[in-house]
Amino acid sequence: MIKYILKRLLAGVLTIVVLITVAFFLMHAMPGSPFSQEEQKKLTEEGLARLNAKYGLDKPVWEQYITYWKGLLKFDFGTSFKKPDTTANEIIFSHFPTSAKVGGVAILVSLLIGIPLGMAAALHRGKGIDWFCMVFATIGISAPVFVISVLLMYLFCSAIPILPNFGLNSWKNYILPVSCLSFSPIAYIARQTRSSMLDAMGQDYIRTARAKGVSEFKVVAKHALKNALTPVITYLGTLIASLLTGSFVVERLFSISGIGRYFVQSISDRDYTMIMGITIFFGIFVVICNLIADIMLAIIDPRVKLTNQ
Repeated sequence: MIKYILKRLLAGVLTIVVLITVAFFLMHAMPGSPFSQEEQKKLTEEGLARLNAKYGLDKPVWEQYITYWKGLLKFDFGTSFKKPDTTANEIIFSHFPTSAKVGGVAILVSLLIGIPLGMAAALHRGKGIDWFCMVFATIGISAPVFVISVLLMYLFCSAIPILPNFGLNSWKNYILPVSCLSFSPIAYIARQTRSSMLDAMGQDYIRTARAKGVSEFKVVAKHALKNALTPVITYLGTLIASLLTGSFVVERLFSISGIGRYFVQSISDRDYTMIMGITIFFGIFVVICNLIADIMLAIIDPRVKLTNQ
C-alpha cells in the first residue's frame, strides 16, 4: 500500500510541476500587458516602465519563471496586479471556504440521491424507475450547467418567486446553487451506479450468495453495492475537487463571493499572479482529491493495488 501511495504522490507532484510550467509560459506568451489599455493611456512610458520593473515584468521570461518558483517554495503566490495591497494567498484562503460550503453540500446531495437512484434503476430494470433514471441521466449529462441555472432561476425566482437568487444569507440561498451544481453529478453517479450494479448482480459470487440462502438485502448491500461503487469512487476525486473549488458559472449567476468568481475576474483583468495562484491551488486540490480517491479505491478493491505495484 505504501509503495502504491508513493507512486501516486510522485505522479501528482510531476503533474503539478508540468501544470505550473505550462500555465506560466502560456500566460506570458499572450500578447499585451496585464495593465489594461485604459490604464496605459493614463500612464507615461516612464510610469509604465516603473510598473513593469515593480512586478518584474521587464526581466526575461525564464528569469521571471525562476523568481516565481522561489516564491512558490515559500508558498507565496505573489501580490495581485489589480489590488496591490492584496496577495493571491489572501484572496484564495478568504474565499475558498465560501465555495467549499456550497460545494460540500452539493457533493452530499449528489451521493445521497445519485447512488440510491442508480440502485433502484438496476434492481427494477426495464420498469418505470429505470426509464426515469435513464432519461434524467441523459438530460443531466448533456445539459450545460448554465442552462440548468437559468431555467431554475426563472422558475423559482421569477415565475414562482419562492427562492432567493443572491448571496448566501440563509439556508434558502443554498437551494438553487446546490441544485445547479449537483444536477449533472447526480445524473452521472446514477448512470454509473446502475451500470455497475447490473454487472455485479450477474456475477458468480452473487449467485453463490443467493444459493447459500443469504437475504436479498445483504446480497445487494454487502456484495453487489461494494463492487458497484468502484467507478463512483473513481469519479469522486474529480467531483470533490471541481465542486469544492467552486463553479465559475454558478457563482457568477448567483452572486456568490467564492473563489471561482475571482478566477473569472482575474482572467478578465489579466492579473497574472491571481491567475497563476488560483490555477496552482486548483491543481494541487485536484491531485490531493484524486490521491484520496485512489487510496479509497485500493482499500475497497485490493485488485487495483496489486495491478499497480
